[in-house]
Amino acid sequence: MSSVLEKSGTNNADIFIGRQPIFDSNLKVVGYELLFRSGNANEFDGSDGDKATTLLINNALIEIGLDDIIGETPAFINFTKDALINGVAELLPVDRVVLEVLETVEVDGELITGIKKLADAGYQIALDDFMYSKEWLPLIELAHIIKFDVMMMSFEEIKEHIKRFSDKNIKFLAEKVETQAEYQKLKAEGFDYFQGYFFSKPVVLSQKALSANSLTLLQLVAEMQKPDIQVDELDKLVSQDVSLTYKLFRCVNSAAFGLKNKMTSVKQAVVYLGLQRLKNWVCVLAMADNSNKPAELIHNGLIRAKMCELIANESGSGEKDAYFVVGLFSILDAILDQPLAIILEKMPLDESINNALLEMKSDMGLALQCSIACEQCLWENINFPDISSKRLGEIYHDAIVWSRQSMSELD
Repeated sequence: MSSVLEKSGTNNADIFIGRQPIFDSNLKVVGYELLFRSGNANEFDGSDGDKATTLLINNALIEIGLDDIIGETPAFINFTKDALINGVAELLPVDRVVLEVLETVEVDGELITGIKKLADAGYQIALDDFMYSKEWLPLIELAHIIKFDVMMMSFEEIKEHIKRFSDKNIKFLAEKVETQAEYQKLKAEGFDYFQGYFFSKPVVLSQKALSANSLTLLQLVAEMQKPDIQVDELDKLVSQDVSLTYKLFRCVNSAAFGLKNKMTSVKQAVVYLGLQRLKNWVCVLAMADNSNKPAELIHNGLIRAKMCELIANESGSGEKDAYFVVGLFSILDAILDQPLAIILEKMPLDESINNALLEMKSDMGLALQCSIACEQCLWENINFPDISSKRLGEIYHDAIVWSRQSMSELD
């Protein structure tokens, strides 16, 4: 799950900060790699690594704030040689970052001395896109993490590298892991951490039947989307599940909703929130409660949903609830491990929502495209008619902050 933030940085450049989650072997998020792009290609094309690092730190640490972007987990940040030896790295809190040494740096005595100083000060050191050569041996001795780009190496080369360094106190991180099969294979080989979009993709097997939990979830979500559902029916459906009832009221009474009065019944909540908004939140909670997938997947769904809703508000659309549903339901395939088209056949959704989810051509579909582009750092696809890229960055930032607050209520 990566995401994109935009702020004004040094020299008034529009700065995009992307983030990609890093998982442990239990699919718990242990950090995010922060990525950088300038919104003004004429001013900065990405070729100046030192400027990229400086702008990234300025925006992540000062203007936006690490907590807003990544919560309490550490940030993995790429550093050039100059940034490692000239004091830039030491601007960052030692317990909040992992310093990634780029594979393009020239390894010499000055660099080794600089990294040793940082390691002695308590900074975690990672070697990025690692390919073994003898000149890297001094840095291997100082490293805490070695990152392997699994798309650039054969599996046999990867196994050889793991074996070579297995006697050292080093964690191995596989990046660009794109499928669940790759994740399982690399996990069995001894990797500790995993980075890529494998967690957000369904494991679709032919003729695979839905599990009991998944079937219950699908039935409840389908009921929630019936246009003629009454408040009494909603109350009955929610009340059948004690856990769902508890989480619903804990959620709607949280700071994320900002309600002045405490809600104690479904009917009361409908009055304050509206029927459609309450139905959407029942779906969110049911999806989180019935899924054995990583929490980051639900987090991504909430970010997509909120960003789509905020785009609807910004563009003047009166269909913000439908936009929210489109963003949220875009992860149903990954949760249920079924193609989205098959899932939607079982749900009484409006045709406009179905089309947005499957074809992404309407304004609702374009909003979903934009949110996914932010998530995956597909910079060129971050656009929406009549909304500036700067404003889209602000919207995405707001969606991340809101979803992080909402996720804390789902635990």
